[in-house]
Amino acid sequence: MIAGYGLIQWAGPFLALLFTPIITRVLTPGDYGVADYISTVSGAVTTIALFALPQAIAAHFNNQPDVSWQRQITGSAFASSVVIGIVVGAGVFLAAPTLAAASPLTQDYADLFRLIGVTLVFSLGGSVLVSSAQAALQVRWGMAFSIIAILCTVLGNVLYIVVFRLGVVGMLLTPATLSVATFFAALFFTRWMIGPPVRKTAGRLLRTGATLLPGTVAAWGLLVADRLILAQYVSAEDLGQYAIGNKIASLLYVMIAPLFAAYTPLALSMQNDPLAKQRYAILARYMIAAVLLASLGLGLYATEILTILTRPAYLPAAKYVGLLSYMHVFGALFTILSVGSLAGKRFGAITWTSLIGVSVNLSLNLLLIPSWGVWGATIATFLSYAVSPIVLYFWLRRRYPIPYPAARIAGIVLLQIGLLTIGQFIPPFPFLIGAGIKLLLLLLLLGGFILMQIITPYEMKQVLLFVRVHRPNRKSPAKK
Repeated sequence: MIAGYGLIQWAGPFLALLFTPIITRVLTPGDYGVADYISTVSGAVTTIALFALPQAIAAHFNNQPDVSWQRQITGSAFASSVVIGIVVGAGVFLAAPTLAAASPLTQDYADLFRLIGVTLVFSLGGSVLVSSAQAALQVRWGMAFSIIAILCTVLGNVLYIVVFRLGVVGMLLTPATLSVATFFAALFFTRWMIGPPVRKTAGRLLRTGATLLPGTVAAWGLLVADRLILAQYVSAEDLGQYAIGNKIASLLYVMIAPLFAAYTPLALSMQNDPLAKQRYAILARYMIAAVLLASLGLGLYATEILTILTRPAYLPAAKYVGLLSYMHVFGALFTILSVGSLAGKRFGAITWTSLIGVSVNLSLNLLLIPSWGVWGATIATFLSYAVSPIVLYFWLRRRYPIPYPAARIAGIVLLQIGLLTIGQFIPPFPFLIGAGIKLLLLLLLLGGFILMQIITPYEMKQVLLFVRVHRPNRKSPAKK
């Protein structure tokens, strides 16, 4: 499951990071900023138009185990996405000149906004069909979608940006090509899952989507609000450092996306099991341990990563990476808790807790950025992303209680933050010495997992036993 659908969400961000050294040498900072702005607008349109249908599919797909119900869900969601995509896409196409004129940076790029409108129906339809296939645990299809994502991203970056030197246009053509390719591939693989749309079922999905949509939009708002405010107070160079810091922090998403893409449908598929809540709690410990370890490694080795992926001018961004990676740590915690909310049909909780997080984020950005600049945005991101999972946990504790070891999880998070803070004050030692100290900090976190029983000694023994039993036999065959 992880190797299948996880790669769909993993491949794109990973390849985007892989091509960062090439793109930053081909595009000027101004071109990069224009492409980022138009991509942000595209993300906003897609997020709103998608109407949280993938989450609605996940919530209702396993309500009834029979295939006819699942075909009804898929067909109704797909039909809804096509209608919305055509209507909203036409609106974006017609409003392209107005959208381009909204920023002095994009006045000459109305055609790219038209491109967003034309390809919107493919983005929405493909997302819905992939979500249905994912809910049905069709792993081999996930592998096919992943291969398509990899090919389109690689070919798009190479052809549009490196070979044809299309600049901003090439940056937008790559995801557009991926959307169209994914749509037709998903339509081919899931054709037997697409049943006739049923108005009542479509209405149910749209009502669920309407409940979840504000939370989805709020999550998107968390990603871009800081940039919009920073642009009013800091220099272009500082804004670029913050953008690169976020890009490197997104490596954590690349590392955990396969895990969490598989987790939600897998967890919801067992929601009717009498032991489901206990299993959710066990899985949560493992997931949190993986995320915290990856986040600490990313924060400690940020300078080395930037040295490999970018030019020396971007090295000052390293100091922001550790805290910025927490947007994905707390996002992972929110995903874990959201499974309980979806299984308990408490959809509204996801929405209003996300909105609280956005409100805190906007308030902190407005308060801290004017005085502290990029550090203000970094601290605001760290603090505000913690709000939604904390509030959701306390709200669900009485309404859909899952025995999460909350005190131990809070303790290991604090330990990880402490180790990350220590890592920020490591002097510029020679490479091997500095790398050794950072490795020691990572080992201390692993020790913390065992001491706080995030991973129990028994579980560690089972892992070691599994490794010993399955390791290759290196003994040479006896001579006759």
